[in-house]
Amino acid sequence: MENEKETNLGNAKKNDSGLNPNYVTGFLDGEACFHLAIGKNTKYKIGFYVNPGFSVALHKKDKELLKKIQKFFGGIGVLKVKKNIVQFRVFSINDLSVIIKHLDKYPLITKKHGDFLLFKEALKLIINKEHLTIVGFNKIISIRASMNLGLPEVLKLAFPNIIGSTIPLVTLPEKLNPHWVAGFTDAEGCFFVKAPRIKSRNVILGYQVTQHSRDALLIKKLITFFNCGRLELSKSAIVFLVTRLSDITGIIIPFFEKYSIIGSKVKDFEDWKKIAKLMTSKSHLTKEGLEEINKIKSGMNASRINKDNT
Repeated sequence: MENEKETNLGNAKKNDSGLNPNYVTGFLDGEACFHLAIGKNTKYKIGFYVNPGFSVALHKKDKELLKKIQKFFGGIGVLKVKKNIVQFRVFSINDLSVIIKHLDKYPLITKKHGDFLLFKEALKLIINKEHLTIVGFNKIISIRASMNLGLPEVLKLAFPNIIGSTIPLVTLPEKLNPHWVAGFTDAEGCFFVKAPRIKSRNVILGYQVTQHSRDALLIKKLITFFNCGRLELSKSAIVFLVTRLSDITGIIIPFFEKYSIIGSKVKDFEDWKKIAKLMTSKSHLTKEGLEEINKIKSGMNASRINKDNT
């Protein structure tokens, strides 16, 4: 078992991470969380505390990516590693202002942008110390009720008459930024292959991006952006999917060779390209080619994680 570790790089410095700011926003659109931790504390006059925070949690295989993101933001916050999870967490008001400044300039475009705007509103109340008054604290509870999954049961019982704040509308850009698409793919995308042991003609190569159906309009824009692909609905999720080999080799692969993903998922992309090359040469129609594809597939995605943990 890996011991919990913590890294604090101090005050913000000039960004020399090499990350494109639109890539960072795209990744945060997929993985970031803005939260208001609220609980009882009798030392406060109103009997409750509120702690604002920002976090990104990933599998430990992407610790280096989170280090780069922390570096992008000038070394603010902390990195915590516990078991198989690594977290980038920011809590101080000054450090949170660095995150806010970035996202004001390079806005989120998923529905998470609404949580961000509500979070900013709550943070302003905290900076002005309005959270120390009953009126101000009730405003924060109202904001918290409209963020993420809403109020937990304990706060619903403590504040039964609270009505949630209006959730701000998110305006989608006319065109998606390619660096944003790369970052969002690093967070929410997948390069996959379905390769049975027999019937080699049934090998399927695919690229997909999955998101909650509330972001359906955004995911639909990927069809226009790539000029290929289709949409599929799965319970509460919407999936952008590309499986036509000519689209993969002619559009998807060239795109990600130009606008690179940076996390551990890049290893899956490189393996995925090898399979695409085998399929283009019709090698998948041979016993040897199919065996090679299955060998590559056995080390991709979840299989790669399982191997790394052994």
